Amino acid sequence: MSLIHSYQGKTLVCNKTFSFFKKGMKYYCIYDSGNHFYIWCDDERFGVNEIKLNKAHKENFRISDF
Repeated sequence: MSLIHSYQGKTLVCNKTFSFFKKGMKYYCIYDSGNHFYIWCDDERFGVNEIKLNKAHKENFRISDF
C-alpha cells in the first residue's frame, strides 16, 4: 500500500541524485497515472519534453513547499 499521493501538477524537489536528476533541484510533474509519473524535461540533450518514471522513484522526490 502506497501512502504517496499523486504528484500530478506539483513541483517536486529531488531528495537523492540518480540518473540525470540532481538532489535539491526542482522538477515539474505533468502527469501521474499511479504506476508511472511524468517529469517535464526541457534539457536539449535528451530531445524529449517528458521523462516517464516508475512509481518506485516517487521516494526520490518530495512535493515542494512553495
